Amino acid sequence: MSAMTALRTSLSVLLATVVVGMAVPAFADSPSTWNAGPARTPLENLVFFGGAVVGLFVLITLFSLLISRNNFVPDPPEPGSDVQAHGHH
Repeated sequence: MSAMTALRTSLSVLLATVVVGMAVPAFADSPSTWNAGPARTPLENLVFFGGAVVGLFVLITLFSLLISRNNFVPDPPEPGSDVQAHGHH
């Protein structure tokens, strides 16, 4: 094993240890002094989470349509037609 490989491996292990160590407090319970918030109905949850997903879907679709509209190149006219190519007068 070369020195660079050993260094890269040790730094990867160190980084993984730090990330996992920082995530441990996420498993803690909430303080007992916190009051429980108002409960949401399943319909409110569906509107909140489903609405966000549908909104992102519509936004991404509209954006993709907006940026792809300039990519359309029409086929050239067939020979012998009365249509002249663009730029000829």
